[in-house]
Amino acid sequence: MPAFKRLTRGDLEMLTRAELLDRLEVESAYWDRKVRRGLSSEDAAAHDEFGHIMRAAIDPGDAITSARRLLDGRGDDGYWETKPGRAAGT
Repeated sequence: MPAFKRLTRGDLEMLTRAELLDRLEVESAYWDRKVRRGLSSEDAAAHDEFGHIMRAAIDPGDAITSARRLLDGRGDDGYWETKPGRAAGT
């Protein structure tokens, strides 16, 4: 498996939520393995940063609302195509 590049807050401005999904999944698996082995203080800080990125990238409530809107036939609200690091309308 090729090495991955850790996500940064800058990625939240450059990539859409859809583009972030695979990277979030890979990095999440990486941190799951690291946490089981134990984290150094440097790793703990990087893990916390990943948590901030994850929460910014995917809000479960907003994702459910978006899916519900689509399933109800009200159309796609574009949630997955937005860049989570950018303010609405930019």
